[in-house]
Amino acid sequence: MRRSLAIAGAAAVACAAAGTPLHAQGSSVDQQSACMAGRVGAGVAMPCDDGSAVYFSPAGLANSPSVVSAGVALVRAGSTFRYDAGMEPVDGISVIDREAETIPVPQGYVNFRVNPRLAVGIGALAPYGLGLEWPVCAADNPDCGEQNFEGRFTGYDNQLRGLYIQPTVAYQLIPNRLSLGVGVDYVMGSIEVHRRQFGPAALGLGNAEVADVTLKGDGTGLTYHVGGILQLDPRTSLGVRYLGSAEVDIDGDAAFVQVNTGNTGIDALIGAGLPEDQGVSTTIEFPAQLVVGLGYRATDRLALLLDYQRTYWSSFDAFPVEFENEDPETLELGYSSTNTFRFAADFSATEALALRAGFRYNEAASPRATPFLPEGERNYYTLGLGYRLSHALSTDFGFQYINQPDRAGAVVPGGPRAGIYEATGMVFNFTLAYRFGGMRQ
Repeated sequence: MRRSLAIAGAAAVACAAAGTPLHAQGSSVDQQSACMAGRVGAGVAMPCDDGSAVYFSPAGLANSPSVVSAGVALVRAGSTFRYDAGMEPVDGISVIDREAETIPVPQGYVNFRVNPRLAVGIGALAPYGLGLEWPVCAADNPDCGEQNFEGRFTGYDNQLRGLYIQPTVAYQLIPNRLSLGVGVDYVMGSIEVHRRQFGPAALGLGNAEVADVTLKGDGTGLTYHVGGILQLDPRTSLGVRYLGSAEVDIDGDAAFVQVNTGNTGIDALIGAGLPEDQGVSTTIEFPAQLVVGLGYRATDRLALLLDYQRTYWSSFDAFPVEFENEDPETLELGYSSTNTFRFAADFSATEALALRAGFRYNEAASPRATPFLPEGERNYYTLGLGYRLSHALSTDFGFQYINQPDRAGAVVPGGPRAGIYEATGMVFNFTLAYRFGGMRQ
């Protein structure tokens, strides 16, 4: 049964590498501002002035007003798995529906202009997150007669929460021409994974479940971010941002609950060999990100934005997993670095009303679709609206629709293609911002 611990550890790592079912590129969640969400995250060269430049473009704080803002992204996503003909399980269920869930992702920012050239800011946000639950019978009723997804042997109820605290300093090195920003990131993460364990093949139980495995853990890490904005001419700017990789040491516990097969003798053997609850640990390296982009003011009212992002998911290649009472194991995940392209427009319809739209394409980080990460390459379509309620107070709304082509995948660890994963998703964003002095970019 030692392999059950290894798979539990793999689940933890895959959980950190997997994303909300709505977002591709592993677990990256860039819904950190309703204004930026309306632009599909584009704007490293011309960030929104709601303080979110702490994350999207650190140098932009030096060009933005003093502001405090708070917001939330409501991420809603669902999935369906359709078995290929001849691959259906013995219960005959050919379609598994994972009901849509809504997951709140909060964020908050403060930016203070010390003088016309210097600004200091701080952000609290969750750029990584996962909430994914498939229909599975309870451990004490494994033959409940309802949907009981085979993917439960990989993971059926998984949660990942990552919180970044980002203090940042920005300075106009050349006034109104070149700005630089730099900061540190204090990363706090927590993981909870639930999965079922196959029985020993030697007992003829290779396709039966004998244990329910729960893994919980948390940890912290540090990294940094830097950025720059160069004003090429009065209407054109070039921006760059780099977020360093973050090593987060995860310490937690693995717990095991027996699932009875109905055979008294075999159940006694399984119970005698079931591992005791024990500690488990690993180190997750959240990947580095590089973003470069252009901003162009086509008119005094219309800004056009183009960003390219490289996310270095290849850092998830392998992870050593340590067990309190077992030999260590190294887990191979095979993630690949990915490319993302964003195009957006921001139009000031009136002094009080701003309209936004965007399109994004990104590649998939995982080599294949699994119950952990039923993702693929995706297209994002966004709309946004900003409204100035008063001289200093404004509110922003954003909406994203995600279109993902169907993707073939397996349902069990290391298994062959078994069917097609279908995913749907949308995001609703809301931000409220107060600008001291009523300044807007």
